[in-house]
Amino acid sequence: MHIHLPHNLRAYLAFSVVMIIVAIWIILKNSGMKDEYSHITGKLTYLDKHLSDLPNRDFGSNRYFKIENYAYPFEVYADKQSVRIDSLKIGDRVTAYFYETDNTHEEQINRYLQFLQKSNKMYFERTDFTQQLGYVIILMMLIFAYFCYHFYKAGKIPY
Repeated sequence: MHIHLPHNLRAYLAFSVVMIIVAIWIILKNSGMKDEYSHITGKLTYLDKHLSDLPNRDFGSNRYFKIENYAYPFEVYADKQSVRIDSLKIGDRVTAYFYETDNTHEEQINRYLQFLQKSNKMYFERTDFTQQLGYVIILMMLIFAYFCYHFYKAGKIPY
């Protein structure tokens, strides 16, 4: 099956706008304060570097944990924060701040943990990588749009 995509300035600019909107959504979803996210407080029932066949990439930096009364296990990339997470024990009462997407429900795992705390001490705090990724996408799409406009003016692509 071959999909024919339009090759014109309008299509390229529409693509850029859609990608910028997605990037803004990514930035906003990952830059909120703790109280802006869903949260669950409960005892840790599972904590390990593996969960079933996960991780399937970057062995050693991922942590998996389950909290009682929450349907999905959490997966976090805790490169520099793994020591803090590893100091938690099964049975510790923690509060996780997170959001869910359709992907959470489909894959049965939550990869959108923003904060994890125990007794007002922070054990995990999201990094700004996702926000930086959003800004990079915006910049790339603006540059892409600029070049598309330049090619349009040069007669290389149609309107």
